Amino acid sequence: MKALHRLPPLLGLGLVAALAALPFSGNAYLTTFAFTVLIAYILGQSWDWVAGEMGYVNLGHYAFYGIGAYAFAIVLVGGSPFWLAFVAALGVTALAALLLAVPLFRLHGDYFAFASLALLPLLEVLAYNLTPITRGADGIVLPVAQVLKPAYLIALVVCVITFAVTLRIHGARFGYALKSIRNDEQVAETVGVRIAPVKRRVLVLSGVFGAAAGALQAWQMSYIDPATVFGLNVALAPIAMVLFAGSGLRYGPLIGVLLLASMQQWLLVSVKGFQATLYGATLLLIGRFMPGGFLRAKWVRRIPGLAEFGREHHEHAAASAVQAPAPAGSELPLPTLQVARQRPLIELQGVRMQFGGNVAVNDVSLSIRAGEIVGLIGPNGSGKTTLFNCISRVYTPTAGRVLFDGQDLADLGRDGIARLGVGRTYQIPRPFSDLTVQENIAIPLMFGANPLSPRDALREARAFVDYAELGPRLHDRADALSMQEKKALEFARALACRPRLLLVDEVASGLTPAEVKRFVEHIRHVRDRYGITVIWVEHIFSALEQVVDRVIALEQGVLIADGPLEAVVRNERVLATYLGAGAAAAQPSPPPVLIEGAA
Repeated sequence: MKALHRLPPLLGLGLVAALAALPFSGNAYLTTFAFTVLIAYILGQSWDWVAGEMGYVNLGHYAFYGIGAYAFAIVLVGGSPFWLAFVAALGVTALAALLLAVPLFRLHGDYFAFASLALLPLLEVLAYNLTPITRGADGIVLPVAQVLKPAYLIALVVCVITFAVTLRIHGARFGYALKSIRNDEQVAETVGVRIAPVKRRVLVLSGVFGAAAGALQAWQMSYIDPATVFGLNVALAPIAMVLFAGSGLRYGPLIGVLLLASMQQWLLVSVKGFQATLYGATLLLIGRFMPGGFLRAKWVRRIPGLAEFGREHHEHAAASAVQAPAPAGSELPLPTLQVARQRPLIELQGVRMQFGGNVAVNDVSLSIRAGEIVGLIGPNGSGKTTLFNCISRVYTPTAGRVLFDGQDLADLGRDGIARLGVGRTYQIPRPFSDLTVQENIAIPLMFGANPLSPRDALREARAFVDYAELGPRLHDRADALSMQEKKALEFARALACRPRLLLVDEVASGLTPAEVKRFVEHIRHVRDRYGITVIWVEHIFSALEQVVDRVIALEQGVLIADGPLEAVVRNERVLATYLGAGAAAAQPSPPPVLIEGAA
């Protein structure tokens, strides 16, 4: 098995050596063809950093190729040397990508994809009309010279750098930020990831490599015009090559480019007149019968040699996992907070959250002291989860203030609030599905107030994994867990945020009595041992009564009770909320242990 793991790197080294020798063979045709393959790989792999790693399908990636080609050609024709024109192409394109990131990343999903695609015809029209700069439809003729060999060798170097950057991204903090955004942007922010700078950086990085491809191909071709560098007929080919083998796979872009470029060349030579039809039919068949790319197909995964090229990220992560001994006892790598129990940690002052005509939280004011465990109850739709969302800044309150240790949270984003010391779970678990259990918990450790390196974060995550009793699932993808295991994972991930305030949203629902008891012990332990303040949304009263210091009750967004559990469950308004006014009048005793209606 270890020999198979070494197979892709060994093949890669052999491929690079063979490609480096090719231009010295004297075969201009093969060198030219290999050059186009190298350019396609640079374009395809750099596109996949945005699409495969971050989940944003940038259909306008070829625009960076065209901007780089034009910037290079204009500077070179102006009399500057190659290296200066090449650097200018990268710089101009980086600036363009930085500027484009601002409007583009205000969009998501299909809107982002189509907005990015619109860049190509827009830039093509500009290139046709900015005649004094671009020479319009006449195009730009570069100094004619025999540059195939140097252009080819530089392209090969750029390809090697491109692949090295890909490997670096996969194991770096930046790469984990991209993967967290791909899975769930909102959750990524609430565990401390600053997503806006990450998006800008990856688009600029992608654009710079696209520009390098455009500059090198313009130099080799000695001529460019708007249609050749911005045309849709060529812009989507590198993307199709990546999708053919498997976007998001370490070797997907490389194998896809090699196979489809070779197939395209063979069709051009051997099947005249029908090459485009056959090419398109192949892509359609792959999309229909092998979604995700042919490297992800089951029959490919059963072939030992090919299976290594189709390994998913979590499989690479498990193979290179950092091993750490199980922690002693139940200790966690968390600071012990100095708790001033008379001082409010979290204060809500007239907080209101309104969605159109629906008021979800209605002028709620409350104060929770450091070190308290507070239960938050109320029927379905009473505003409990919305209140959590106001605290963690998933929602910006319509009115009122949220103070954390005296600091107004109005000017902080979700990531800033996470680094300030607020961790949370979700009523419906939202783990990073295609990352491992270990990686899910390591991400907040990488992006907290005191960020760790990926290696140290992965090592430290082991303690949280074992605390949540998920040790046997350490290297499993999160989407392979049961619902109860996902809740345990979310609780551990929230603790990995090193919180001063922990917001727990119905983690106990659906658990067995033994599991509920164990979770209650965890809640008590993190408060007593580490001084963490806890607000716990729950409708299992038998769990709350074991651990809470007091209970807050909401009804239709209004705070209706705040006090010890024994007093709140006898409150007439609380009884009426859960059981109805008639039943409340006839029953002075506490409500049943299990209150129907989750937040």
